[in-house]
Amino acid sequence: MLADTSALLALVFRDDQNHEAAVEVVRRRPDARFLLTELIVAEVATRTRAYAGAERAVGVARDLLASRRYDLVFVDAALFEDALERMARFADKRLSLTDCASFAVMERLGLAAAFTFDRDFRDCGYATVP
Repeated sequence: MLADTSALLALVFRDDQNHEAAVEVVRRRPDARFLLTELIVAEVATRTRAYAGAERAVGVARDLLASRRYDLVFVDAALFEDALERMARFADKRLSLTDCASFAVMERLGLAAAFTFDRDFRDCGYATVP
């Protein structure tokens, strides 16, 4: 399952409105592995830096990269082009390039769902957890 920025931020910040729900997802799935792209890690680090400073952002990013729970997939040129095509196709929605790349990765790898609190995933036809 892909782990989206919204879910990771909810896990990191106790004051996030979705923190308890995110923690519960992880508790219920102790052996679950989550896929991340470098774009997701970049978003998490950037948003963490804005909210809690550079040191915390670097720590969170390093923890994600070192964890056995998360597998990192790099967006290659074909996935990037696919993401751009999706952004154009879904022009009526306010999707980030990271979301569009996540959709492309999910389809390429046959992932059934995303761990996310971002409604855009559901709005674009993807299953979400919780």
